[in-house]
Amino acid sequence: MVKKILDADFPSKKMDELLPKIMFFIWLFAITVASLVDYSSISGLGVSKEFGMGFWLHLIGYFIAGLLFILAFGKKGQTYLLIALTSLFLLGVLFEIMQLRIPKRTFNPVDIAANGLGLIVFYACYKFRRYVKNSSKLS
Repeated sequence: MVKKILDADFPSKKMDELLPKIMFFIWLFAITVASLVDYSSISGLGVSKEFGMGFWLHLIGYFIAGLLFILAFGKKGQTYLLIALTSLFLLGVLFEIMQLRIPKRTFNPVDIAANGLGLIVFYACYKFRRYVKNSSKLS
């Protein structure tokens, strides 16, 4: 026990494991706030609707959520990852449904599609990276 306390790497090892989890939950909190808070009255925070900006923000937001999830909890297997990504998608659906009750927020099925597409693109990139990594081991 004393050896662990005196080991100089001990705190940094714990922080290396903890930091991705903290980042994931901060990102999840940010998505929750962005989805459920009416920020239309705060000047300067309005999101431009030009060029489908909302669609891209949703896609990128959920892509990053998938990436942060895999960095935080990724060593638990394929089924676990698919369940987690499905849960993230369903959370996005829930947020959109909840927007029906929030003044000045609107339900938008395109946002749901963008959330799902962001997670699908993340998963495809993740599988492609693993494929490349495994095929380079065979060479």
